[in-house]
Amino acid sequence: MEDIRWILLISGAILIAGIMLYESYLKSLFQSSNKDNNKIEPTFAQDHNIYVSDEIIDKQDLSNKENTNIEIQQEKNTIVLESEYIVTIRMVAIDHSEYSGEKIVGTLKENGMIHEEPGIFNYYYGPNKIRVFSAANLHEPGIFDMNQLENLKVKGISFFMSLPLKTNEINAFDEMMSVLKRIKSSLKGELLDDTGSSLSIQRERYIREEVIEYSLKNQKSNHI
Repeated sequence: MEDIRWILLISGAILIAGIMLYESYLKSLFQSSNKDNNKIEPTFAQDHNIYVSDEIIDKQDLSNKENTNIEIQQEKNTIVLESEYIVTIRMVAIDHSEYSGEKIVGTLKENGMIHEEPGIFNYYYGPNKIRVFSAANLHEPGIFDMNQLENLKVKGISFFMSLPLKTNEINAFDEMMSVLKRIKSSLKGELLDDTGSSLSIQRERYIREEVIEYSLKNQKSNHI
């Protein structure tokens, strides 16, 4: 009887020791699993630059537009337009065809633009008739030769506003876009930004925000 009791006690001790060892083994596996889950995997945070690159490029383009010169060559003369900041909008035919010179000139005049030296059109705005934007031939030398109007073929127009202006620049930009949309409708054309991409509503709003930013910056500089 005594022998059976010792056998049972020893068997129980061995069983308990086995259970404890097994629990310890499971615990070590669980901890190891947690360590693996908590490992810091390599990330591609540097790839975020891809998503902000457009913004960075736009800011660079904004700074590059400052102190820009537009040169329009007419025969041997070079006309240089100096400006701190220039807004440029292009217009081409939807089917990429050419416009006749008479059609272009007639449409520009109908929308209040005046042909002046050195061969470009200007638009005057407000009670003081401030020149707010101009139109040049999209291709060199950039002029509209009225003496060759019958033979003139135009692939597109480059509209540009040179800042600062002696009037409210935001209102001037809005007026410019209103006129350009009427011209686009008359000529069945397409408006493009300065990179040649289609001028979407979002892009137009962004350009307008750039004008606002420039105007506020310019006002602040003038008060220093």
